[in-house]
Amino acid sequence: MDMNVHYTTDNQFTNYSSTSVTIKEQEYAKNIVVTNLSIKPFLLTEIQKIQLEDLADILLDQPDLIIFGTGEKVIYPDAKLIQALQKMAIGVEVMPIQALCRTFNFLISENRKVVGILLF
Repeated sequence: MDMNVHYTTDNQFTNYSSTSVTIKEQEYAKNIVVTNLSIKPFLLTEIQKIQLEDLADILLDQPDLIIFGTGEKVIYPDAKLIQALQKMAIGVEVMPIQALCRTFNFLISENRKVVGILLF
């Protein structure tokens, strides 16, 4: 599905499906971490196995919110991970990838520091 986007120089999702997303005319079909200004591969494949240490690089930027996109079926990370992030004043959301794309675009248009972790 194509998306209407608000103009920003940050990373924005311009298209998404159940198997891929497009950011700045580049299509991604493997797990990625997206911030306002960077896109990196995310090597872990099971959200339940993600530990705080796995997010160390992400946490250096002190995001306001981390959004996990888990395909069409919503699967939550371990409750201990969510609690640890919340203690650091970092919000956590889990949603389908399509919803992540819309939410991420809206939040970066408000200059929020948000991280999207997409697990296809």
